[in-house]
Amino acid sequence: YPAVIFVFIITQLPFAITIIFSLLRWNVMRPDQGISFAGISNYITILTSKDTYQVLLNTLIIVVACLALCTVLAVLLGVLFNRKFPGGYIFRTLFVMPYFVMDCIVGIFWKTVLLNPNMGLNYYICKLFGMQAVDFFGKYALLTIIILIVWQWTPFFFLIVMGGLQGIPEEVQESAKLDGASPLQRLLWIDIPMIKKHIVTAMVLGLINILKVFGLVYVSTQGGPGVSSANLPYLTYRTIFNEWNVGKAAALAVITVVITLIVSQNFFKAVNKIQD
Repeated sequence: YPAVIFVFIITQLPFAITIIFSLLRWNVMRPDQGISFAGISNYITILTSKDTYQVLLNTLIIVVACLALCTVLAVLLGVLFNRKFPGGYIFRTLFVMPYFVMDCIVGIFWKTVLLNPNMGLNYYICKLFGMQAVDFFGKYALLTIIILIVWQWTPFFFLIVMGGLQGIPEEVQESAKLDGASPLQRLLWIDIPMIKKHIVTAMVLGLINILKVFGLVYVSTQGGPGVSSANLPYLTYRTIFNEWNVGKAAALAVITVVITLIVSQNFFKAVNKIQD
């Protein structure tokens, strides 16, 4: 019972308070207006805004694209590194390092050192070939956010997939080789089926973490231009700290939680059907 009470206090109680706030009309910058009951007007305002649906679409694109790319890359790299070769452990260590770097640091590094069109590596490479530097965070903001997330989270998928691949008995691989199976056939008919649970685990955990990505968006594009690269967590942040609208931000947070639960539950059901 104490454990249940503790979990309730740190998880459900804050969410209940957020729901209460979402029913209020409360702007921190306008104390003269006071705090009043707004009912569901905050939800109506959010659900009738074009920006909300643009951000929802952005979030869906980010989640689907990142999950697919991270999974495919993790499996391919896992197969590549799941063998003995000189320096293999060093390369594995270097490859997983991005996962241990903070979101904000990743965003700042890519924005200033690599992709900056005025003084980054992007500028010098384009200048070398006589080309105009590409403004990735301006013209291709959403695509760039996806690339950054994939770069950071593929190592996480890779670690889980590698754990599964290293658990496959060598006898199985040797038998397949003796039967004349090609590397591609071994990958499709032996490796992937035997590590299916590991892949599913990586995707489930990745889904939860990618849905709540905030730091990368905040330090790199700030959701711009407009809301073309914003996701739900960043829109919630901007609502509370730019508009100072507590009620609207709380309503947006509640909507985000509901959408996350719906997506997660449907994903779990789909995964269970595939496994059955």
